[in-house]
Amino acid sequence: MGTAEFAPNGQLLSVSHGFDIPVADAGLITTGFALGATVGGPLIAAATLRMRHKSLALGLVSVFLIANVVTALAPELSTAVISRAVAGAMLGTFMGVAVTIASDLVPVARRGRAIALVFSGLTISNVLGVVAGNLAGNAWGWRSVFWFVTILAVIALVGLIAVLPRHHESGRTETISVRTVLVKGRLWLTYAAMALAYSGLFTMFTYIEPFLEDRAGAAPDAVVWLLLVFGIGVVVGTHCAGVLADRSILVTTAGAMVMLMATLALFSLVEIDIVATVALLLVLGAAGYGMVPPLQSFAVEVAGLTSPFVSALAAASFMAGVSLGSAVGGEILRQGGGYEILPLVGIGLALLGLTVFLIVTAMHRRAARAHTTSTPAAA
Repeated sequence: MGTAEFAPNGQLLSVSHGFDIPVADAGLITTGFALGATVGGPLIAAATLRMRHKSLALGLVSVFLIANVVTALAPELSTAVISRAVAGAMLGTFMGVAVTIASDLVPVARRGRAIALVFSGLTISNVLGVVAGNLAGNAWGWRSVFWFVTILAVIALVGLIAVLPRHHESGRTETISVRTVLVKGRLWLTYAAMALAYSGLFTMFTYIEPFLEDRAGAAPDAVVWLLLVFGIGVVVGTHCAGVLADRSILVTTAGAMVMLMATLALFSLVEIDIVATVALLLVLGAAGYGMVPPLQSFAVEVAGLTSPFVSALAAASFMAGVSLGSAVGGEILRQGGGYEILPLVGIGLALLGLTVFLIVTAMHRRAARAHTTSTPAAA
């Protein structure tokens, strides 16, 4: 399912030519997917709190499959964007369910690794699926990417039917707990930090194909393999961040954000050749996705419970960052800005995300100390 999220990023020029639209408008297929996950994911999670998790997961993958078929057959951009939004909503909700199940299966001290394992599936899809999908797109056009994703969704559906456990059922108490958690202001600030930091990455990455051709002189056929390099960085960064998050969420998250900003600065301000591009893409993938496990763990810690709705809101926040980043990047290009401007704007957004994260971390620590102090008195 993760292949559907980023595979089209390497086919924006093909989409542009196919629909006879500007590249900035072609980026709407990424924006639409992200908006679907941002808005639809939490709404569906809220409406299905009492559903059995296995039934919910199977339903989500089924609708996801159909949405990709519609995208592959779309006669115009608007149809493609709408069907991509539906697919995004399904993935956003699915990730919330998956993170909840994984978090409940391990002790709190290993939660970061469990969440990282869930996202490893997403990252492996970026390494293998995105490359394979883009090879198909280069050979047979952008629509073949979505037929490829459809085939993968069928395989995923069969696998879930076979192996997904029936336990971890929902109940009435979860609905009550979620309502209590949602009044926490620092939880919403955590979601804001996620969105801002992620938008810093996607202001540039949404337009990675034309960016690499313009800034690094990469040939169109080489972009697919450069995306593979990025994907390898994503896998390494996700795994390492999951392990490190169990030691310190603050250091892991702040370190990943600072590394992201430094890499974006190099992309914009330094003349890069293909060798430098490979190195920077590795770091970009590791830093950009290294934020995910610790921030997901932090959201669960701040909420004080594991729930598909809480995790779906976290996934929605990341997708909101994708939407914001791709929209900002697209507007810069529409106004005549060069590709070298995209990373600089991304730095500003990531810096805002880091600032909000540091603020909410301080708030959470104060609240934890106050709770610790008041508990003995209450007893």
